[in-house]
Amino acid sequence: MHPNFTSMRKWKVVCGIAAGVALLVCAGALGWVFLPPRLEVPPRQYPPNNAYPEYGALREQMRGHIVRDARLTRIERAIVSQQPLSAADRAYYLQQMAPYLRRYEQLTQRPSMVVYERDITLFPKLAGVRELARIDSYFMREELRQRRYRDAIRRAERLMRLADQVRNGGLLTHYLVGAAVNAIAIDPIREELPRIRDRAALEALLQIARAYEQQRVPLWKCIEEEYYLGLKMYQEIATGRRSAQRLTDPISGTPSEQMIGWARGIIRGIMDRYLAKTAIPEYRRLMPRLIEELKQPPGKRPQRSKADLERETRHPLNQITIPELARSGENEAREVVVMRLIGCTAAIRLHKLRTGNYPASLEALQLGEMIIDPFSGKPFVYKTDPRAGFLLYSVSLNGVDDGGVTTYLPFAEASGDLSPVKVPVPTHLKGTPLQQLPPIAPIWLR
Repeated sequence: MHPNFTSMRKWKVVCGIAAGVALLVCAGALGWVFLPPRLEVPPRQYPPNNAYPEYGALREQMRGHIVRDARLTRIERAIVSQQPLSAADRAYYLQQMAPYLRRYEQLTQRPSMVVYERDITLFPKLAGVRELARIDSYFMREELRQRRYRDAIRRAERLMRLADQVRNGGLLTHYLVGAAVNAIAIDPIREELPRIRDRAALEALLQIARAYEQQRVPLWKCIEEEYYLGLKMYQEIATGRRSAQRLTDPISGTPSEQMIGWARGIIRGIMDRYLAKTAIPEYRRLMPRLIEELKQPPGKRPQRSKADLERETRHPLNQITIPELARSGENEAREVVVMRLIGCTAAIRLHKLRTGNYPASLEALQLGEMIIDPFSGKPFVYKTDPRAGFLLYSVSLNGVDDGGVTTYLPFAEASGDLSPVKVPVPTHLKGTPLQQLPPIAPIWLR
């Protein structure tokens, strides 16, 4: 046999074997891609007599009433733009809104859990919650103006229960809306805080701060729900029920199969499955770690920069969500610090009423974790002066003690400290961009 013929036959055998191996590898890879991932997502269980669905119906009734009544519509516009109302308009507004506020108060006494079935295309309808909060806040401001502090604080308690109802069982979106409702409840009290010295009102403020510490819905629970939502989304992508494009753009138009043709649609489907299955291991490693970190007190959590988060999260699908969720801890710390500052302020004043002197230190108040600044992990900065009274503040987001110099912004920022008092922007500065507003000197209280 000719040597060239033998060599050619060997070459064909080698090529055949190589092609067979490649075919087996491809078949194995496709088999792995199409094998459904084993992911356990616990079912959602709602409490009996769940109040959450009824908020939507209440809002629709209230909105329809306002739209049909021209006077109510005018009054609402004035409230939103912070224009003063006449006594007659205030009385009419209260009379018309009273049935809805009574119903809302009843709902806040019931168990509540966000109703949704882990579908990213169902954006939560939360506008009605903010509208209820805005109405209650208006009457709370009126009570504060009249020095009816105990009535105003009762409204704040109710709004804080609503904030927790919005967050319970929800996603990060629900947590942030709950934070907005909490701010609507607390900001008017912070503005009035320099003048609240009534013992009963101070005891009520201390009580709501203590209740907040014990009963608030923590951020980690909402991030845990985000984790389960992500697992379900990846499961649907990996089994061909959802495209990765719809994950990143859930309200976009038709699926890619209809846009780019059947053949390319199949390729895209395979790529989507591959992306989801390769994202899952990293997702299941980083998200539980984040949840465990968020279970720690804000001041004890690991501090990671944006660059650190992006470096750790390497998969393109995970990069869409994980860094953003990891940075959400700042939102929780902002709210916790404000509630603690209010509680400490009330406790300091009560100590002064009881003993005639300010406490020598925050530790003397025996408030436990409430005296800890989430941004430093140490007690809040506290100073006393025989003439000026006392100074209390958080070092805020930058973790630097700026001597109590604060800002007009109602929340923690990268510069300045955070006071228990919220100072409204004065008339001559209204319209100035927030970042250009001048700093505020340290706020001493008595």
